[in-house]
Amino acid sequence: MQKIIDIVKDYLIKESNNALLITGEWGVGKTYFFDNKLSEEIKGTSIKKNESVKYKPIRVSLSGVTSIDDIERRIVAELYPSLNKGLKWGKGIFKLLSSVPKIKEYIPEIPNSDVIDSETDNLIICFDDLERRSKTFPIDSLIGYINNLTENNNLKTIIIANTNKIEDESFDEIKEKLIGREIEYKINIEEVFDTLIQNEFQSFSEYTNFLQKEKNFICSFFQDYKNIRTLKFILTRYHDIHSQIEKIAPSINYIQSNKNTVLKETLLFTIAISIEHKGGYVTKKNKDEIGNIIGFSIKDIERYLNNKSSSDEEKDKEETILEKIDFKYYYQNNVSYYFHEPIFDYIVGINILDEKLFEEDIKEKYKISKDNTIPECYITYNRIKFNEVFSMSNDTYEQLLKEMLSYVDKGEYGLGDYHSVYRFVLDFNNPLKVKKKTLKERIIKGIKKGKDKFVYDPELPNKLLYIKGRSDVDKNQKEIIDLCLTINNEKEQEKYKQDSINLINILKNDFDHFEHQVKNKYNTIPIFKYINGKTISKFYNDKIDLRVRLSEIFNHRYIYYREEVLQKEKDFYLQLQQSIEKKATKLRSGPEWYVYNNFNELLKNIINHLQNS
Repeated sequence: MQKIIDIVKDYLIKESNNALLITGEWGVGKTYFFDNKLSEEIKGTSIKKNESVKYKPIRVSLSGVTSIDDIERRIVAELYPSLNKGLKWGKGIFKLLSSVPKIKEYIPEIPNSDVIDSETDNLIICFDDLERRSKTFPIDSLIGYINNLTENNNLKTIIIANTNKIEDESFDEIKEKLIGREIEYKINIEEVFDTLIQNEFQSFSEYTNFLQKEKNFICSFFQDYKNIRTLKFILTRYHDIHSQIEKIAPSINYIQSNKNTVLKETLLFTIAISIEHKGGYVTKKNKDEIGNIIGFSIKDIERYLNNKSSSDEEKDKEETILEKIDFKYYYQNNVSYYFHEPIFDYIVGINILDEKLFEEDIKEKYKISKDNTIPECYITYNRIKFNEVFSMSNDTYEQLLKEMLSYVDKGEYGLGDYHSVYRFVLDFNNPLKVKKKTLKERIIKGIKKGKDKFVYDPELPNKLLYIKGRSDVDKNQKEIIDLCLTINNEKEQEKYKQDSINLINILKNDFDHFEHQVKNKYNTIPIFKYINGKTISKFYNDKIDLRVRLSEIFNHRYIYYREEVLQKEKDFYLQLQQSIEKKATKLRSGPEWYVYNNFNELLKNIINHLQNS
């Protein structure tokens, strides 16, 4: 950077009718360098004719510019604040502006004006984003205009551009006539990092200290990918995340005592998602693929639960974005991937950083209970799972594995963790020297012992099916996964059977609340799968004043809810339709018949749609 500063200063103090070109890739910080460093150096440089007069730089973006008139308006827009303050400018710039009829109206009255110094030409114009001009504006016209500034108006000009993105084949020939010197802007990422911290976060000492501590880690991701805008984006976004962790840590002992680990892993996730998002590989649209650790659809889950095997044709499929992220960022740093949904949403612009959701996310990852404590079994589990293992002795690690297995024997882990226990025990060349089959049987025995403790997890099929499909998962681990999925499915049945009983009680006592529950709480859950159609039919018969509203609830469900939800409820609709049709047939006519008949037709439409889809 100092080399560029020296070249620019040399250009300013020497007679020249050429421009200076600073080129470099997008995002490397060319504009940031000019605004925050180079312009200050220019302001401190005297013009050749008068040591007491300093150069005054302005930067004019050419992004989207369509004509010379457009450029000149932008020049005036940059100059106008200084003109109103009565600062002195060289006669060259006023010669230029006064010669353009459309521009005269924008500048102050200047006969006898003190704003013109007849002895000085101290303006330097930096034209930025040359490659982003409008495609309708010929490059030769633009370069010709800048050439006129340097030759006829005696103005110093700097051009900033990514010349690799200028598609006009004549540019190389044209620039030879204008450019006196071309400089490639190459950055030292560590220097840029320090400058960003100094300029952006100087008043936040706690965050600044953290960034300095993690400087080498952060900069390691920018040795090849030299994009300063993305680096600044990461540091700015992570500032909010860092603040939230500092805020919640004092109230949760586990987070407070493991804060460095929490900070490092959330920082890694922020870096990975930000770089891939800015590169166009991570978007709002592929959140599910990244978030589920997966790529499994509902049909895949259904296939598994119905005991249908997947095709082996998937073996040669292209690497997913999640697999790329896992290898590029996590595998290289010996860290297990974890999807932080609140951070993801914040980075890609789905949501602000929701404090409540972020705290819940952190608690879920580290298995922290609602009372902000963590069960002893998960303290051991987390020590094995995270990077702490690389700073402990073999004896300590083996002791932790034995402790973990003792908790397995009592069935104290969640259904989503037993496949990891199997892998943890075998990691690092199986330090306990346990046979795989023996380990599997021990884990399965523990799972069965803890069966009554488990609760239904709607996300578990997504997570475990992804893991089961990986090539590094052996048959023993797959058996463990199968058992966990089977139990989770049983827990789903238990939960929604109880929920259905509660919903029927609500229906009988508070219809408005029933309607709200169906439309909001159970909008993605096939709750009517667990309800007898005759129960709803009886309510319909008894509550003449609520018949139309009840019919409208099912019509709303049919129109707006996912088909796979309705498919699971198909038997309910068949049973309900038969009861309603029977009553309609018996009535034959009258307003009651009309209401029954309409409801019957709606139910038949739902059934026909489900049978034909």
